[in-house]
Formats: sequence, structure tokens, C-alpha cells
Amino acid sequence: MTTPVGQTPSVLGRALLLLEPFRHREGLTLTELAERTGFPRSTTHRMLTQLVAVGWIRREGTTYLLGPKMAELGSIAQVHDRVHRAAQPVAYQLYRRTRGAVHVAVAASEDVLLLEKIGGRWAAANLDTRVGQRRGRGETAEGAALTRHEAGGPTQFHDIHRTLDSGEHIRCLAATFDVAGQGATHESTGGVAVISLTFPAARIHPSADEELRRGVSAVVHSLS
Repeated sequence: MTTPVGQTPSVLGRALLLLEPFRHREGLTLTELAERTGFPRSTTHRMLTQLVAVGWIRREGTTYLLGPKMAELGSIAQVHDRVHRAAQPVAYQLYRRTRGAVHVAVAASEDVLLLEKIGGRWAAANLDTRVGQRRGRGETAEGAALTRHEAGGPTQFHDIHRTLDSGEHIRCLAATFDVAGQGATHESTGGVAVISLTFPAARIHPSADEELRRGVSAVVHSLS
């Protein structure tokens, strides 16, 4: 990370500059970090103390290392990226074959994080969802499916009926499945994902369930 000449980096910018040297060394001392960043020792020490407090950095004697929070965030990002890459082509295929609105999402603590949304004019006008959006599980059909998911089991299928604020009834077919963290050493580095097909309740595609099952099977196989 670089800062334009003459411009003082923000607090966040300084924190990122302090983390940058860990790309090349697993552990660094206060003196080494001050030298590599150009920060005064007092500033470096104060920032390290704050980063240790929130778990971004950990300290072993006089050596500083990346902390558990950084590892956790990195693992979560890896899982999200793997799910999106595996599911995106399947999502487009599902939309072409059924014309239902397709969502790909993952569990994010007590929320649901939307990774992909593919749909036509009906989905754009009626489904208040967007890529990158984080919603409470009770606010979306995908969140409801994730709440029903039983960890450690096979792919689970859910048939959810909801009523939109407009009064329109919709039907959502959703499949939830566990996603293991790549190279994970413990379960918490993985996650749970959901792929769904949503239609106006009166216009559901006759083969939607079969298409969803086939598509999700391909995604799970790709992730295994």
C-alpha cells in the first residue's frame, strides 16, 4: 500500500501499512516494524497495542505476529470466494432454464450475505435484494432456509412460502449445504451456503425442483 507524497495516511491507512510487512515475514519486532513503516517507535507501539487488543495482531515476547482475527477473516473470505466461483455459472444456467430469480448466499453469523442475484424484471422490481447485501435471517427466504439447516448433514432442500410487502405470494425453493474451509484444520473455518430459486407462487416452473437439485449437486461436487 502506498500513500501519495505529502499526504498523511489515515488511521486505517496507517494500520494497513503496519500489517503490510507481515506479507514477507511471519514475526517482526517493534523496532523492525517501525523501520519498515517509517513510523516513530511510540506510534508503532501504540498502534500495535490497539491491534493486539482487537485480535488482528498477537504478541509472543518481543515478537508480533498476525492474530487469530486476521486468520478468521481470511478463511471466511476464502470460503465466500470459493462458493461464488463454483455457484455463479450454475446460477446463470438455472435462470436460463427456469426464469426464476436465483440467489446465492452464505451464512454470516446471525445474518445472510448475498453473493449473487440473477433474475429478470420481476426479480428487480419485487425482490429487495442485491449483491453484497447483508440481511437478518428472518428478512429473506434464503435466511429462513439457512436457519433450518442442520450442520454436518447432506444437502438439505426447503420449500418456503412468503408474502411480499406488496401482498404478492412467492415460493422459494432453496438448497443449503455445508462448505468446508480449504485446508481447514477445524470446522469453524467453513460455512453454510444456500442457492435458491424464487417465483411468483402462481407461476413456478414445473421442473424448478429438479433443476435446482441438479445444479446444487454440481456446485457441491465442485467444492468437494
